[in-house]
Amino acid sequence: MHDTLLIGWTTVDSEAAARRLGNVLVTTRLAVCVQIDASVESVYLWEGAVQSTREWRLMVKFAAARSAELLAYIEAQHPYDVPEWVVVRAEQVAPAYLKWALGEGE
Repeated sequence: MHDTLLIGWTTVDSEAAARRLGNVLVTTRLAVCVQIDASVESVYLWEGAVQSTREWRLMVKFAAARSAELLAYIEAQHPYDVPEWVVVRAEQVAPAYLKWALGEGE
């Protein structure tokens, strides 16, 4: 599993927050790449009511070996009380990209 690339998603409430989080994750090498999507509309139940919020989605690419450390960071530092953190394993990754990603972006 440690030679596996994972992809995680989270959302934040502003472009500035997305940039801050993305920069920290890459600078600290918890992630090898973070892509920030332009604002998306999220519709969800919160405290018994349907909410609709504009958010920025981050797609975080990281080595499986960093999974626990990355989750701990998201839980401790994310600006939301209950942050979205959904992770999937990349089923197929180009060999050169995987080599780069597992080399932590170097």
